[in-house]
Amino acid sequence: MENQTVNFQELPFEEKWNAIEKAIDEGIRQFLVMDGGNLEIIDIKENGDFIDVYIRYMGACVGCASATTGTLFGIEHTLRERLNYQNIRVLPI
Repeated sequence: MENQTVNFQELPFEEKWNAIEKAIDEGIRQFLVMDGGNLEIIDIKENGDFIDVYIRYMGACVGCASATTGTLFGIEHTLRERLNYQNIRVLPI
């Protein structure tokens, strides 16, 4: 997906889900796996102008203090940058 030619906000819901999944696979997952962790997307909801991404941490990420601070910030930042859309919130459940 080319960030310059595709407007994330205008994508159909299924394509948004796929774009988020791809951004996680390409920009986030390998770092979690290197530390013995991982994540899965549980749900994605459109909430007004926001996209709320509900995730579940797995492996070493479960209970890690960084999972709700630095790691969470890094996931949100990576998604916002890769998708060129600032109104993404990542919510661990």
